[in-house]
Amino acid sequence: MTGDTQPTRRSSLAWGVALVLGCIALCALIGWQPQQLRAPAWVAYAAAAAFGVAGLILLAGAAGAARVQNWLAVALVLALVLPGLWVAFGTGERTCTVTLPFLQFASDTMCRGAFGFGAVLGVGILVLYVRHAIVRQQKVQRP
Repeated sequence: MTGDTQPTRRSSLAWGVALVLGCIALCALIGWQPQQLRAPAWVAYAAAAAFGVAGLILLAGAAGAARVQNWLAVALVLALVLPGLWVAFGTGERTCTVTLPFLQFASDTMCRGAFGFGAVLGVGILVLYVRHAIVRQQKVQRP
């Protein structure tokens, strides 16, 4: 092991293409069987988009497009946060179960609360990523 954690250009390209193709396949499945969803289609598309955006981040890195990578990171965080926001704050009842040894319970309030906590953290991370992308953009534009 060399200790170098940066992926090679070749592996970034391969994984990037694989993730984008996986996203396309997931979106096709969502469109093919939308009646199987337990959420609005846009929630499923947002979750699937996270794979595609992650692939685009790898492809942008392989191409040396750091500014694009910064804004794609913002899009990735948004794609990850949107489903949690829908679970926490969307209309209708949510069903999730918590299973611990010798204990199992389900509560709409607890489900929404847990996802709400995660969504608020995610929005905080999103704000930090937007701030980072703006600062990086300004550094590049200065002579």
